[in-house]
Amino acid sequence: MKFSFQTCVIVLFASLIGVASCKKLDDEPDVGEVSLVSRLYISFRDYQPNSSSIKNLFIVDPADTNNLDNIYQYLSPTKGGGAVIFDPNAKAIFQASEGSIAQDTFIQRISLDNDAYGIPGNASALGYTGFRNVRGLAYYTYAQQVGNTGSSVTNFLLAATGGNMLYAVSRPEGKGGSTGGSKIIDKQISLGKIVPTSLTLLQGNTDDKNDKLLLVGFESDGTSKGNGFAVFTLLKQELIDRPRDTIVAESRFVPTLKVYVQGKTGLGAVSYAPNKKLFAVATTEKEVLFFRNPKELFTGTGEKTVRPDYVIGGSATGLEEPTGVAIDDRIENGKFLYISDTKNRKISRFKLEDQGNTAPELTKTYGTMTPNYIFLDARERPNF
Repeated sequence: MKFSFQTCVIVLFASLIGVASCKKLDDEPDVGEVSLVSRLYISFRDYQPNSSSIKNLFIVDPADTNNLDNIYQYLSPTKGGGAVIFDPNAKAIFQASEGSIAQDTFIQRISLDNDAYGIPGNASALGYTGFRNVRGLAYYTYAQQVGNTGSSVTNFLLAATGGNMLYAVSRPEGKGGSTGGSKIIDKQISLGKIVPTSLTLLQGNTDDKNDKLLLVGFESDGTSKGNGFAVFTLLKQELIDRPRDTIVAESRFVPTLKVYVQGKTGLGAVSYAPNKKLFAVATTEKEVLFFRNPKELFTGTGEKTVRPDYVIGGSATGLEEPTGVAIDDRIENGKFLYISDTKNRKISRFKLEDQGNTAPELTKTYGTMTPNYIFLDARERPNF
């Protein structure tokens, strides 16, 4: 990657006054303010045994310019790409298979060797028989003070599966691959009759970064009340306070709140944007649902039934079977949301203010590849 002399002088001057860091030129938007990180991870459903020609993980970097063409193609060992996430603390991409293409009991951990340039490195497989039909991934970091000056951090990869289970893998960066024989699962938590469709972590107490709520979307919970979300508040208790129990019964891990979405079915992947105070969920009903003020929405006990504040759907949107959604949650530079569609094989980018039957700001297809889940890594002040 080449830098012009003028650009390096500008970047050097900016770094001296502490307001910018050196970035590759390809990451600079064609128009408007520089967006330091805007990387869209696309997990493709396509898979062929013994084929190296199908790259099933694309990284669009940057994703907030006037096209979605600047891509890095990666051949992931995943047998048909499903849920995908990236976490800068983990310095890794995690990609699972959804299980609809081939039998796959692995979650791939793909290291990001250089965060500034976003280039993935080697993949390491986290294997467990329960990793079939993964419906959502999340990365939980717990930090605690050790002595007067030190700190200790414990990381967990969480996976919700169609088998009504929640799995927790501690320190996933040290497991899988060549380690061999390492115990993969730390916790196997039964979700009872809840059939998961998504998984994400919500902000709890804003004064305590360790306080996270676990949100599990479901298509069924054993009742006739419909699709919705279950909010769990005992995550820290199970992962940190009681580390010895491997198998956790549903009677011990019960939701504090259930939120049913009235009249809506086919809930899928979600996007949580606390800065924008917005929560979105893709559905198989040719639309994406949006809820304002998610903190209020998912606070409380018992049960509640809600309607979306608005939707994006209709003939002008071009949506046929939206599978993934990602909101750019940056306070200063977040302007777009992204939707993947497995039926029309498109990635559609909308403006954040778009509602209803509105045409996307732009769309992109990648040959005959079928985009499935997506994840947006958008940071205004990354620590490279």
